Amino acid sequence: MDIGTYIRFLRKEKHLSQEELGSMLDPSVNRAAINKWETGKVKNIKRTHIEQLAKIFNVSPVDLMCFEDENTYNETLSGKIKKAYGKEALSLLEKFFELNTLGKEKILDTLSDLSQLEKYTTKKTQSFF
Repeated sequence: MDIGTYIRFLRKEKHLSQEELGSMLDPSVNRAAINKWETGKVKNIKRTHIEQLAKIFNVSPVDLMCFEDENTYNETLSGKIKKAYGKEALSLLEKFFELNTLGKEKILDTLSDLSQLEKYTTKKTQSFF
């Protein structure tokens, strides 16, 4: 996951619009700037904004920047999920957070139904916690 995708993921997790997030920063930025960060059109985000974003999202600046270099990599939550459960689980979570409340309820109902059918489940029960 890159920094833009991670910012989008964290912003949606906090139920913030791009405008709301931009207004929380000092100096504030407009919705278009947040959109450019999230879509990867701007990669050089000001250090002060990275520090502020990290505080808003309660992550470290290193985690927010999603470094992939072995020497500087500090495993992010998404990295831990991918490592423990695979890229499919991470993709599922990313898509889940794109949904509104109604969509989330629908997918949870559908998953609950599917998990009751032997055709769609594995014999081995896996506990995530």
